[in-house]
Amino acid sequence: MFVSRLEVFYGFVVGFVSGGWGDYLYRLCLFFLLCCFLYLRLPYLYGLMGFGLFLVFMVAPLFLALFLGRLVDVGLFSFFSGFVPLGTPLWIAPFVCLAETLSYIVRPVVLLIRPFVNLTIGSLGGVAIGVLGLKYGFGIFIFLIVLFFYEVFVALVHWFIVCNILSFSEDH
Repeated sequence: MFVSRLEVFYGFVVGFVSGGWGDYLYRLCLFFLLCCFLYLRLPYLYGLMGFGLFLVFMVAPLFLALFLGRLVDVGLFSFFSGFVPLGTPLWIAPFVCLAETLSYIVRPVVLLIRPFVNLTIGSLGGVAIGVLGLKYGFGIFIFLIVLFFYEVFVALVHWFIVCNILSFSEDH
């Protein structure tokens, strides 16, 4: 049986995606998100507006789909009652619900801004250091190679954060 490297990589990535719908399309979207995060680490492929729009059109619908799916599955009353943990005293329950509601509203903003800011800073920093290489010689390119692998690691970490926040958003 023929097994490609991409299939092995996909199987490895799917093992990290816990929670979620367990749906093939959801896992495929997260795999596509990972590939795009890694693809944007290649030189001269990063665009500020393109990456911002990519995040808005890729990550925001995933969160919205999880939100609406949970709202339809459990209903409005159960949705908001899930914000208050069991055993919370009644006098503090409205404040806990308010804090959790604000957290739920802020969560998609964090999902969009965190990768955008960190990956943008990494790309622009790499460009600035690359320009220094033109002036100071090729010794700086060793540092650029190390920076590239660091940026790949940052992209993987941000993908993992997005996956975990989306998985947490479905359960809570």
